[in-house]
Amino acid sequence: MFSNCSQPLSIRLKEGTRAAHHAAENTPFMRELFSARLPLDAYRVFLVQLYHIYTALETNAVIMQSDATLHFFYLPALFRHSALEEDLRFYYGDENWRDIAPLSATETYVQRIRVLSQEWPIGLVAHHYTRYLGDLSGGQAMKRIVAKMFHLASEQGLAFYNFPQIQNYTAFKNDYRARLDAMPIDDATAEIVVAEAKYAFELNQKVFTDMMDYITSV
Repeated sequence: MFSNCSQPLSIRLKEGTRAAHHAAENTPFMRELFSARLPLDAYRVFLVQLYHIYTALETNAVIMQSDATLHFFYLPALFRHSALEEDLRFYYGDENWRDIAPLSATETYVQRIRVLSQEWPIGLVAHHYTRYLGDLSGGQAMKRIVAKMFHLASEQGLAFYNFPQIQNYTAFKNDYRARLDAMPIDDATAEIVVAEAKYAFELNQKVFTDMMDYITSV
């Protein structure tokens, strides 16, 4: 692979999504979570939303597997579907969480992933980047917060934040950024990918807003 971009895509993504990333992190819901004040019921429902999002992302990731441009991003070591199932069974104690309908913002998010898989698969990279690199970075701080918030004495309930197939998170992230930078795309396409990544952060922000509405309604 070789890139036709005048600036590395990883840099474009980091700089181009900075404001959207900051806005998503500073929603009332995320402030409650980072302050370890989130009720257990709200956290459980949040995991349900993540389950729907990652299921869509990983179901449609098979498209990447056979694509000459995208197969470098087919990375099962990152998949969160099974980890979320494990956590949901832990927090709910049964399988009843499967009957919980996704929030409206989550449905919009999932639908966007499906549309991209059919109409513009390169756009999936923007969502892949937004979710998984966040899980390997800020998600690790969130793991400590969740463990503290619910007084977890073991790794039970924290599977979402653990990537057992990845030995060195920093090295993996550096390799991931190198894959981004090597994508054979031009500047115009790179800008559309950045715009999609910004939209991914906005979709996350809307999920957080719906989650806060859920908390205030119960």
